[in-house]
Amino acid sequence: MPDYSPWLAVNALSPNASAYELLTAAHKDLTAQTAMLDKRPAALRVVSAATEFLDGVGHELVVRVEAMGRPTEVRLSEDAVRATTEDTDGTHGVTPLVLLAYALQKDPFGPSWRPKRVGHAERPSAAAMEYYAKLDRLTESSTKVELQLEEGRDVVVIGEHGCGKSALVANVADKRSGAGDGVVWLNLADPADGPESIMLALLEQGRSNTGHYLVVLENLHANPPVLNEMFDCLNRLRSDFGLDVQVLATSWKSAGPRLAGGEPTRELRQVLAEGKSLISQLLVESGISEANWPTIRRLAQDDVHIALTAIDLYGLRGGVPTEADLEAYYTRQVSTDDQREMLYRLACLGVLELQMATREAGQLRTTLEQLRDDGLIFQVDGAYLIGSRRRAQLVMNHALQHWKAADLWKRPEHNVWLHLQRGGERLMKATLGRLDQLVSPDMARTDSLHLLTTWEMLIRHGRSMRRQSAEDPSWGDNLGAAVFAASALVQLNHVESWQEIADKVRARWSYDAPDCKLPEPVGGVTADYEDFVKIQESMAEEDAILGAAPHLAGIRADELDTDRMYRNWVLGLLLGFEGAAPAKYQDQQRIDLLIEVARRAQEDDGNFYPARVPWVTARVVLGLCQANLRVDHPVVEDACKWLQLQVSEGGPFDNWWRSGTGTWNRDEATTAMSLSALRRAGVPMRPGMNTAYAWLLGREREWATQGREIDMAQALEATLLCTEAASDAPHHLKTLVQRITTERRSPTLLRTAPEERLRIPFVAAQLADIVWRIVQLESLKLFADVINPGRPEPSELSEVAVAPQTVESSANGATMSRRLLRAWQRGCEQIEGTIRDKISKRDGPMRTPAVEKVISEQLAYRAQLTELSSRLDEHADRELLEQIDALGSTVCGVAWPDLPWPDFGPEEDA
Repeated sequence: MPDYSPWLAVNALSPNASAYELLTAAHKDLTAQTAMLDKRPAALRVVSAATEFLDGVGHELVVRVEAMGRPTEVRLSEDAVRATTEDTDGTHGVTPLVLLAYALQKDPFGPSWRPKRVGHAERPSAAAMEYYAKLDRLTESSTKVELQLEEGRDVVVIGEHGCGKSALVANVADKRSGAGDGVVWLNLADPADGPESIMLALLEQGRSNTGHYLVVLENLHANPPVLNEMFDCLNRLRSDFGLDVQVLATSWKSAGPRLAGGEPTRELRQVLAEGKSLISQLLVESGISEANWPTIRRLAQDDVHIALTAIDLYGLRGGVPTEADLEAYYTRQVSTDDQREMLYRLACLGVLELQMATREAGQLRTTLEQLRDDGLIFQVDGAYLIGSRRRAQLVMNHALQHWKAADLWKRPEHNVWLHLQRGGERLMKATLGRLDQLVSPDMARTDSLHLLTTWEMLIRHGRSMRRQSAEDPSWGDNLGAAVFAASALVQLNHVESWQEIADKVRARWSYDAPDCKLPEPVGGVTADYEDFVKIQESMAEEDAILGAAPHLAGIRADELDTDRMYRNWVLGLLLGFEGAAPAKYQDQQRIDLLIEVARRAQEDDGNFYPARVPWVTARVVLGLCQANLRVDHPVVEDACKWLQLQVSEGGPFDNWWRSGTGTWNRDEATTAMSLSALRRAGVPMRPGMNTAYAWLLGREREWATQGREIDMAQALEATLLCTEAASDAPHHLKTLVQRITTERRSPTLLRTAPEERLRIPFVAAQLADIVWRIVQLESLKLFADVINPGRPEPSELSEVAVAPQTVESSANGATMSRRLLRAWQRGCEQIEGTIRDKISKRDGPMRTPAVEKVISEQLAYRAQLTELSSRLDEHADRELLEQIDALGSTVCGVAWPDLPWPDFGPEEDA
């Protein structure tokens, strides 16, 4: 379609134009754009448009659209046109036809409606179609697809990544297009491709010669939240407009049962595509000797795209390429740091089947275009991608090993999170919706992670907090509420709100004096100080209960320096606030000043006053971690050592951490915060920490009680950090979301309750971080299966034929595959979880000798497991696996699974 200035007549109006004048100008712009279309009538044709006045409604632009002789009337309101034309920089590209496509959806315009980018349903480029044609073969799958379509069925091709699904669908669609059918092509990996994209495509493209339309929906699994709207749109095209529309889709194999068992995808006929079959045909036609076929198969791992590249390279060089050769080929001609960075980032996204929108590329768009022109990446429908998941794996491993990519451009999982944040609300929701349902291309999830519902709740809270922050950026002069609100807002992409809060916070606290020992409030203490007065009262109540017995830390409430405790807590908050600032607002000088203040404020034994209250030290450690320091920094190291020090040795630890503040910040919250601080600092899980975590789990009745949402959020964070697994999180995440949503609608707790004034912003900040943590963990599951820990430098492609390669064996004659190794690693995780559960059920404030015996036994099992799992790798021998198997049977009993074993061959006689 030709370029068109979308709102020429509207933009020529004065700011004071009436509704009638605005809608009349919009009518002119719509007419002008439709006049620029192909002279052939469009599939959805604009018949007429007129401005009308309705009592009680006002002026509206009434547009009549028809297909197959069936007209439909839609109405464009003044508010909708104004909201669209206020997009003066063209960010969303909402032309008159795009607005009409929105209107063709049922009741799209509410009072808060704002335009968003709509994908233009572009077909793959000529170069991409030429590539797909190389994979066009008559297979059982392609035959089934064409037969189902001929019978009028909607079809979804499912299969593992790289099996040739997209190529099969592209070649079928190309044949249908050549026969005169209309084709609309969407890729749901782009969150902007939705029902409006279908309507827009039919408004823009000419009516088909046959009267049939094929709607291609690639990657159904990529955006579950949009499927209902998508199929509602398709059904409306059939019922309201009389269009003969069929669907040809692709999806992960793991999504098959969900697609078959639920609406609106129940009627899709599933066809399985298998890479093995297509690779066999490619090898037969290649002329390569059969002796080399097994090597190519192992190299491709059922990915037809890798197999095709390997065959092409064999033809060029006369030998079977190695994995290192493929890495070198897929990164050829890359010479600048910008090229390496963008190729690495696209590879990180490609492992999870994510793409980079052109607008995300920013100043590096020229670099991406160069990579595209060199054949190293592809551009499809306004997005850049690297190709199949296996190719992404090869490029990512090459970058990690040879370009030091993780050091220069962050770890893979961090790149994924940054991409989700930059991609906006729709991309985040699409990705979280997928993670809720699917683990990987070949594994579905049995229970939802509740990430999408959590995020949607956070979006609503974020808007509410943004409004509240605009009214009072100081949050009632409450530093804690302001800092946690800022943390939540920046994670929810309200960056400017962070700056508004920062102006207040930075003006309120001073710490730049050369000898500053603790942050100094400017203009008197903040409202939080009142909480610390009440904390001292709570400590006095605790002392009264203890009677004459001294407190464990030896500090009584009447000896407490409340101001010093308060300002140490402030130090932790300010460190976290500045350390986690958005990049464009980060002030390294402020961070350095606060780190130096922390060095001066730290006690000789490593604690931050008062020793009686370990959550103050934990808060400072968390702040230092947000300032990008870890346990290798002396201040963090000393604080972490003190947190782990037993009470008998002058520390705060006695199987868990006591709050020291009575009912304010109870033991459960203090233990969770201390564990989180240690784990974020990089301290590995040690026996004492395992015991504390088991105790925390055993106290679930306490921290999961209604009204203790702060404790619950902290316990959930500690769970994710201690276990590095999301399996225990969904239930509590769902509960926490329900409670906060209810509380937001109808507050019930008193404003005088402990920490009540910062409860909502604190939990919102924690939930945003928890979602990120779960996304990171789930991403790592996929990355763990594809990251190669190391291999020799890539060799030049051999000029001579390469003999079939053999698998290198261990001493016992077997090497475990990644999947086999992962199965045994999951077995070790099951043993650890069972041990943890057994400890938590028996641990508590009172321990009988029998309980002590059971706990000691379980701790011994844990020590044995730690030693065995440290030796578990792809070269594990029979003896090691037998020891793990025996331990699993002992600890887990009948719940221990029958794990798959490597082929060690026959055992030798003794």
